[in-house]
Amino acid sequence: MATAEGSIGRREGPISRLGRRRSLQLEAMLPLALTALVAALVIYPMGMVVFGTFWSAAPGQPGTLTLENWAAVLSDSATFEVLLYTLAIAIPRTLLALVLATAFAWCIARTNAPCKTLLEGLLVFMFLLPELPWVLAWMLLGAPNVGLLNQWLGALVPGGEGLINVYSYGGLIVLGAARSAPVLFLFILPALLAMDATLEEAARMAGASAWRTLWRINFPLLLPALLASGILSFVVAMESFEIPQLLGTPASIFVFTTRIYDLAYGGHVANFGAAMVLALILLALTGSLIVVQWRLLCGRSYTTVSGRGFKAQPLDLGSGRWIAFGVIFAFFVVFGALPFIVLLLNSFMELSGFISWEMLTTEHWRNALGRDEVLKSIMDTLMVGVAAATLGVVISVLISYVVTRTGWRGRKALDLMAWGPWAIPGLVMSLGFLWAFVWLPIYGTLWVVVLALVARGLPVASRFFTSTMVQLSAELEESARIHGGSWLRTFLRIWLPLLRPAVVGAWILLFVIAVRILDVVVLLAGSGVHMLSVDIFLWTVTGRQEAASVLALIQTALVVVGCVGVRLLSHRALQQSVH
Repeated sequence: MATAEGSIGRREGPISRLGRRRSLQLEAMLPLALTALVAALVIYPMGMVVFGTFWSAAPGQPGTLTLENWAAVLSDSATFEVLLYTLAIAIPRTLLALVLATAFAWCIARTNAPCKTLLEGLLVFMFLLPELPWVLAWMLLGAPNVGLLNQWLGALVPGGEGLINVYSYGGLIVLGAARSAPVLFLFILPALLAMDATLEEAARMAGASAWRTLWRINFPLLLPALLASGILSFVVAMESFEIPQLLGTPASIFVFTTRIYDLAYGGHVANFGAAMVLALILLALTGSLIVVQWRLLCGRSYTTVSGRGFKAQPLDLGSGRWIAFGVIFAFFVVFGALPFIVLLLNSFMELSGFISWEMLTTEHWRNALGRDEVLKSIMDTLMVGVAAATLGVVISVLISYVVTRTGWRGRKALDLMAWGPWAIPGLVMSLGFLWAFVWLPIYGTLWVVVLALVARGLPVASRFFTSTMVQLSAELEESARIHGGSWLRTFLRIWLPLLRPAVVGAWILLFVIAVRILDVVVLLAGSGVHMLSVDIFLWTVTGRQEAASVLALIQTALVVVGCVGVRLLSHRALQQSVH
């Protein structure tokens, strides 16, 4: 029986054979093309970071090779002070975030705390919220003496107006940990959900207390997730830019990222050579941490789910279950809802930092939405977000296919290159792309920003598809190929429908990253490119916090609407395909 699509037993004609030949050529060229593309997005910019440390001039300017940049940085005592300040903030921030995330995940996964679905959703929502508006809100809430929290405490408690100060080491550590905890929660929760509860029951039957069981049973089994999460949190703390720049710089607290930015753009005379040296040192530190993580977990067995008696029996907390619920919900209210409520109210106030009915105004919104540069920032941000997410998904799904479904010899090298940006701080990547593409016509356009964001999202997106592809049988693809399907047709008709959930999840995550990120784009957005994150940052540091609040809320709305919209469209498309 013949159909429009062809038949199993039909005889191939010249055109069919030509199409098959082209399909085989495309399949053979795909790994090489992907490798060249990923190398251009990752290896080339990082190679330019190394080159920049030995160049005597700014990017794109004539100069000579020199060792003076290294000599100046290594002989400067400020370099080692910055390293100590960075570690003094990153270590306690990591430990506090890890404790919070583990406690939250344990309560939701292993206890009978009420409304666990709600609590999990609130923490996931906190992860999606942009960081820059969140920091701006805490500048309004926690400024010493004049911050809104200090004003409210001063009205309730004598002398309470000076209790909170976000422009301090404590502020950087607490707010950084609060920002990292929801991210680590998403890493630790699956490990706790998969853990065999019979091990805990056996320990309790043997007379072990809850704390002893937690220390001797749960903690060792959680070690892989805790190590991975802890190192990830430490790397994020080392490369953090928004919180240290906006809260640390006013207090003369400098870390690696803020020192790099200050050398490149903060002073009257840019010192790109020294900035590149510091960037390379930071890259070496973060990269070595990722290698340590791999070595610690390589070859070890941490089986938590066995084939017998698996039963996730939650621990009964008694009346304490409502305490657990209250703690997690209070964390969301204080560090999730309150900042954005304050940011919304502040955008309608005549004077930033003072909230009262008498000061209500819509002037800031009218001024912002009536300015051409703001509208351009919104459009550019949307275009960059959609383009970066779409290109990132296409490239990542092809990388995952080559790595998991082909026998190409270079697939491990391709996978390693795609993983590389995970260890590259955003500000270092921004500097790398600045040096790498300043010679080309695309510099100063939206495309160089899109390429930088695609590179930044490769590790996350490729892991989405790799974890899904390894679970799918190759029989479907083999059947399609036996029946005459080309590689491209098989990929579009077999693989993409099966990967739909991963495609939607990866696209949303890449879109969120592109819309809200600052450190990757702060050095690349020039006069021809306007990004909301860069405008919010510049307006904040120049004292225009009312207008910055408006832009921050617009950025938040883009993130939320984009996530919800894609989810609804995907759900609708899935229903239509089913019916």
